[in-house]
Amino acid sequence: MKAVMLVKGYNPETKELGEVACCEVEKPQLVNEDDVLIKVAYASICGSDPHLLEGMFDLPIPSPCGHELSGTVEALGPKATRKGLKVGDKVTGNFYRTCGGCEYCLNGKSQFCENAFGWGAAQAEYIVWREDQVYKLPEGVGLLEASLTEPFNIAVRAVELARLRTGDHVAVSGGGGIGLMVTQLLKKCGAGRVTVLEPVESKRKRALEMGADYVLNPMDADVAQKIQELTGNKGFDALIESSGNGGAARNALDFVGRGGHVVLMSMYKKDFELQMNLLEYCYRKELMIQGMYLAQESFQRAVNMLPQMNFEPVIEKIYALDDCKQAYEDQKSGKYAKLIFDCSL
Repeated sequence: MKAVMLVKGYNPETKELGEVACCEVEKPQLVNEDDVLIKVAYASICGSDPHLLEGMFDLPIPSPCGHELSGTVEALGPKATRKGLKVGDKVTGNFYRTCGGCEYCLNGKSQFCENAFGWGAAQAEYIVWREDQVYKLPEGVGLLEASLTEPFNIAVRAVELARLRTGDHVAVSGGGGIGLMVTQLLKKCGAGRVTVLEPVESKRKRALEMGADYVLNPMDADVAQKIQELTGNKGFDALIESSGNGGAARNALDFVGRGGHVVLMSMYKKDFELQMNLLEYCYRKELMIQGMYLAQESFQRAVNMLPQMNFEPVIEKIYALDDCKQAYEDQKSGKYAKLIFDCSL
């Protein structure tokens, strides 16, 4: 079968990026009694996938790529019975499998599971996951949009961590795929107004399609003044930083008002350190600065929300697996929201 693989690692001495390629590999087989064989329909490219080319995950070569997918059940192990899955069911899944028994899992912090296994190999024609990783799609949800369930789950947790109150004016920093999904979700969850901060004009237009009330270019010299005008000189009630840009993370502290919440939900560069004056931001402004690592506890809720969401404006280009080099180049460009592989092509 075809699968996108990391075939060359990052060279830290020359700074030469790694490479992906579409390779012929063996079709995965059921091994464990609760295994589920999925014929992958669509596999989305995560904003973090190009980091594979930058050596951030220290993976062996070759390594499979991707963790966002939708597909249909092709075969089930004899004990994959707890969720009522059947051959032919349309499904999605969570690449990050946790044990359920360690102290973190038992205390509702399974994103820190001591025994987790967190890789997916989703950019392929087939994948085998354990039953507890697989979720049947609600009636009426199509496979194309369902391939965005895993990143949408990240959006769900980010909104929950922002402690949204009905009527709040919330900012979203970054108009990429997850930022746009956060935007739509905020409006459905009771935000009074949503402002998206995004330097790329096409993404600002998509943010308006996803329900944003206002869009601003954070690179404009007068952006701080515009924020004060929009918020009545008090700053945003909350800001969700989804761009992964260190400068944007730092600006978030100034863009929220007193008592505001900042959710830093992105993966930032290893050497980035956030500089802040504790007296100003933690004492006088009393900011709540919230980090985020994965979203294990909210996946079923994200699946439940799928029928209410419209991800069509987020999906910009669809590729065959053979075109993975171009797809990763396009993802690295930062021009696009979500790029997706059609794994049947």
